[in-house]
Parts: sequence; structure tokens; C-alpha cells
Amino acid sequence: MTPVFIASTMRSGSTLLKALLAVAEDVSDLPEFNFQSLSEQTGMERVQSLSEKPIVVMKRPAWFHETAAYPRIPQPPNRKVILLVRDVYETVVSLRKMVFRKAAPLTGSIGNRFLVRYYWTGVMKRLLSLEGLPDYRMLRYEDLVANPIDQTAGLFRFIGSSRTEGTDTYHPPGYGWSWGRDDGGQVIQSLKVRPPKPAQYRDTALLRCIQNDAEVLGLRERLGYGPLPPTE
Repeated sequence: MTPVFIASTMRSGSTLLKALLAVAEDVSDLPEFNFQSLSEQTGMERVQSLSEKPIVVMKRPAWFHETAAYPRIPQPPNRKVILLVRDVYETVVSLRKMVFRKAAPLTGSIGNRFLVRYYWTGVMKRLLSLEGLPDYRMLRYEDLVANPIDQTAGLFRFIGSSRTEGTDTYHPPGYGWSWGRDDGGQVIQSLKVRPPKPAQYRDTALLRCIQNDAEVLGLRERLGYGPLPPTE
């Protein structure tokens, strides 16, 4: 058995990634599962009970209170870890819509600072600290949706799947997607990767919050993201 752990912030495409990998016949398709709860002694027995597939994919993004300790990844034999990242502006915009719904524009500077400085920055620092370790692979959400066939072909090789052909489509799961354990939005229901839309950067307050934070800008640069537009 090969356990595969997907670590990310919320709203970084982990449900999409898990669905794409599940196209392979030897890969599981499970609801969101907190792999951090697995013990070193009995953890793999529990994983084996989740699926009969030889490759078991588990994803669980960081919750807001976990930035100082996430991710706690078990160390079983044959494990693979995918560190899924997404640029800060689009992550925060998507998080505000998920959490605050129609009230998202009213969250103001305090909400922006929390999501940018505390949440996104905290998780990115932790994920980047793991980059380059054996059996780890970093993947940008933007690259996945821009070129899903090539990216998934590489991921199938990385996790040891017998499938060699990449994919840009996926199947609905047997359990149904829903908020709280997976992405419950409309886009995931399309069963096909949507081409990325250029960021509009209409929220100048959020953009200014990002541009005024040197640490955030440094993390963006390390992740390979280009410069942001000016706010004035």
C-alpha cells in the first residue's frame, strides 16, 4: 500500500486534485480525512480499512487554528506527500466567500490581515519548510489548472500509479461532495478542470495588505509567483 497525503491551505484545490488522481484505477477516492489523527502504531491499519485500492489518497487542508503545527504527517513506509499551494490573493478571496458568503466585502482590514498574515503566511511557511524532503512534491494550484494533463501524468508517476496518461476530467465520488469534508461548490460539480481566469485584483484593500507585507512578498517569490499590480 502507498499512502498519499495532500497538505494545503483551504481553497487551494485539494478536492479537485484528489478527484483527478482517483481517475486511476489503482487510486482511492475518499472523503476528506484527517491524516494528522493517525498514530504511528495503528495508523496504517486504519488507512487500509479506508480503501482496498493499493494507493490511498488522503487530503485535509489546514484549519484556521492549526497554522503553528500543520501539517503533522505520519511516516509509514512508501508514503508520498503532495504540498499543494495557491497564490495568496485568490486564496483569500475564495476563503472570504466560503466563510462569510455575501458579507465577504464587509470583513475589512482585520479579516484581510488575519487571512493573509496569520493563515496563508503561517501555512506557507510550514509547507515550504518541507520542500525538498524525500517523497515530497510541491505543486502550484495555478499550474494544475493551467496544464492538468501534464501535471497529473507527472503525479501518477510520483505516487507509483500504473496509469501513465494524464487527465483533465474526473468522476463524481460515490459519497457526494459537501462543505465541511470536501469542496461543495458548483465548479467541482462540472467534472472537468476549468481553465484559469486571470486575476482581476479588484480588491485594492486586500492587494495593499499583501503588498505592504515583506514576508508575504518573499514567500510569493519563493513559490515562483510574479509581481503584483500597483495599488495606485
